[in-house]
Amino acid sequence: MVMARHPRAAFARAEHGRAGPRLVTLRFAAMSFIVRSPVVQVREMSRGAKVLAVTVIGASMTALDTTIVNVARDTLVKEFDSSASTVSWVLSAYSIVFAAVLLTSGRLADRYGRRRIYTIGLFVFISASAMCGAAPTLELLIVFRLVQAIGGALLVPAALALLLPEYPPDKRSTALGIFVSINSIAAAAGPVLGGTLIDLASWRAAFLVNVPVGLAAFLLGRRVLVESRDEHAVGVPDPLSIATGIGSVGLLALVITQGNDWGYTSGLSVMCYVAAVALLVVFTWRSHVARLPVLDLALVGERTFSVANLATLLFSIPFYGSVFVNVSFLQEVWHYSARGAGLAVLPGPIAAILTGRPAGRLCDRIGHRAVVPPAALLIAGGALGLAVFVPSHPAYWSHFAPFLVMIGAAIGTLIVGLQSASVRYVPSNRLGMASAFNTTLRQVGAALAIAIAVAALTRPGDQVTNFDFAWILQGACGIAVAVLMRVGYRPSARSFALSERHAC
Repeated sequence: MVMARHPRAAFARAEHGRAGPRLVTLRFAAMSFIVRSPVVQVREMSRGAKVLAVTVIGASMTALDTTIVNVARDTLVKEFDSSASTVSWVLSAYSIVFAAVLLTSGRLADRYGRRRIYTIGLFVFISASAMCGAAPTLELLIVFRLVQAIGGALLVPAALALLLPEYPPDKRSTALGIFVSINSIAAAAGPVLGGTLIDLASWRAAFLVNVPVGLAAFLLGRRVLVESRDEHAVGVPDPLSIATGIGSVGLLALVITQGNDWGYTSGLSVMCYVAAVALLVVFTWRSHVARLPVLDLALVGERTFSVANLATLLFSIPFYGSVFVNVSFLQEVWHYSARGAGLAVLPGPIAAILTGRPAGRLCDRIGHRAVVPPAALLIAGGALGLAVFVPSHPAYWSHFAPFLVMIGAAIGTLIVGLQSASVRYVPSNRLGMASAFNTTLRQVGAALAIAIAVAALTRPGDQVTNFDFAWILQGACGIAVAVLMRVGYRPSARSFALSERHAC
């Protein structure tokens, strides 16, 4: 075999199929990696890889921020001499606003430009993170968290809408697998990084760490990302659709999040239910009659889209509920410390990280109906295994950890599988809207999962029995996802025609 004089040339020739065998010796590969500057390496990346690298930096910050602040609650209580319930709004306010704004932000990205909305969202997120880190009072910290949530909700759907068109429909699951895996790493690292920053510096560092990372993403985005939008959308998105969409999702997330404190049948909760339903009715009506609605109802009418999104909502219950229930069990029944419980559940996120990217490739290769149902049954088996086999006395390695790995592997597969299934047959000019809708349902599902878990664990009766009941509910949701995707996710001829017509 004739070797090129420079390893870069060997790589370039091998990449384009002109160098014969594709294998390059490890020595030359190492030399090439060391000698080349990072700038040169970035220039040699494929167009899709560059967009993936830039968008995943911004999106992973929002994933990191959902978990990094969790460990700061006790510190904030002492810092501001406040109650735990008041400090909890630092966490819940972010989740509520993030869920409420997501759907609208997807439509804005499709209308005004994905790159523009991504950049604006990133700028708002960075600025709000700096303000959170400098907040002099708890009240201002909560306000700045609301602004931070708006920035995060703007950039996430735009990031996906920028990324997915860079790949043909039959390769999007692979790209999404990498995207989700890195986001999962960021979310899993949040508590560890947050605890470390708080110990070494202060709680403010948990917010300020976003600033340098965000600035890097901002500068790279301006160089790499290319503007794209829905060319058929002219005019301003329907203001009433925007207002009712934000209001209905926000009220629903609020009552689910606060229902355990207010009481789910209290007068205030009932008022929120009624208002959320009324706003949802108006939102649906406007989506049908408005010239430029926030949600195109034709998407909901597509069987693959609606089935995958309903499955996403159901999957969110065992996904988000499992961590809460498992940590609570370790602390309340087995009497683990908070740190010990956090370390004990790590096998789950690690398994999820390892399965995300292969799951995307597998979905592209053999299809979502072949990948998602077995993974859903796996998460059901893990949850039901905990309910049946975990004793009331500590037996971590033999009776707990194996089921954590099962659940984690299933979660990594299902996150990628369901999100890619929801956009597999979506036209390219609707990817921002479709991604935002799927993420909105997942965020609502997250709030619902915690509410269901708390209700299950606070029932009168035996404590261990309550945990078994919570795990059985999670297992039932996993089975429902498997049946729904196997029976209902059947692409039609129209679905294939749409995906081919708008393939990038």
